[in-house]
Amino acid sequence: MTLELWNGEEVVRVLPTVRVYDRTCELMERYRLGRKRILDTSLAATLEAADVTRLATLNPGDFTVFPFLELVGPGVEG
Repeated sequence: MTLELWNGEEVVRVLPTVRVYDRTCELMERYRLGRKRILDTSLAATLEAADVTRLATLNPGDFTVFPFLELVGPGVEG
């Protein structure tokens, strides 16, 4: 199933760039995030680098710290 989604014609793949590592570190320092937040922060930095502004998630609390993301999903007001 996952591979089918990844290979869909309508899918735009967003991959980390070289800048994402530095931005991840900047965000972790700015928001005082611990090591357990590395993957979420890296995803947020990757989306930001790709000019993605909306994120659908079942865990909005993991991303509320990032002001550049508009969150969509259960428990998200708006």
